[in-house]
This record gives sequence, C-alpha cells and structure tokens, in this order.
Amino acid sequence: MFEIVSVLVMFLVIFFGFILLFFLLVLKAGQWLFSPVIDEVVSAVSEERERTWKQSEPWQREQIVRNVCAWRIIGRVAGASALVTGACITAAPALAIMWCLAAWRVAIPIKEELRNACAYRSTGRNDEPPYSW
Repeated sequence: MFEIVSVLVMFLVIFFGFILLFFLLVLKAGQWLFSPVIDEVVSAVSEERERTWKQSEPWQREQIVRNVCAWRIIGRVAGASALVTGACITAAPALAIMWCLAAWRVAIPIKEELRNACAYRSTGRNDEPPYSW
C-alpha cells in the first residue's frame, strides 16, 4: 500500500512540475516578446512627464503633484481593501490577522502623503526637480 501511495505522490509531483515548467516557459516567452515594447512605452511616458513638468507653470506643477498623489492614494486604498477582502475570505484566523496588519501597513502613509502633496509649492524655476512620483 505504501508503495502505491509513494508512486502516486511521485507521479503528482512530476506532473505538477511539468505544469509549472510550462507556465514558466510561457511567462519567459511573453517577457522576451513584449519586454522591448514595454520598455519603449515606459520611456515615452517618462519623457512626456518630464516635458510636461518643464513646460508647466507653478500652479500647474502643484496640480500635477496633487493628481499623482491622488492616484497613488487610490492605489493604496484599492490594495488595502483587497487585503481586507482576502482576510475576510480566509478561513485561518492567523492568516486573517496577518492580512489585516498588511492592509494597515499599506494604509498608514496615506495621511502623510496627502499632507506633503497639499503643502508642496512650486518655485517656477526651469531647473526645478520634479516631485518624486
């Protein structure tokens, strides 16, 4: 009986190993195919952000900072709510507590980010460094 169970377990390990290998190969192929395109899009977005920052007035720069902060906070709230949802779905209390603590750690910096973004004042100089986004 033990031999049958051990052979069955070994078969399952090998089977799931091949499935994992297949998924890893597909991911690597996707990375190989789409990496240049993604890099190009990221560089174009960075250049556009930099150009917009340099050509904008001081009040527009303050708006840019507030918009970036708002989107970052929306992302934090969405991530924290996903963690709390996972905590509610999880059956194990230890995992639920862990997920709630992770959600709390994601949500902590929101107040400080809002305060910093609202307190930002642009000098209007051409060589002013962009606000860290």
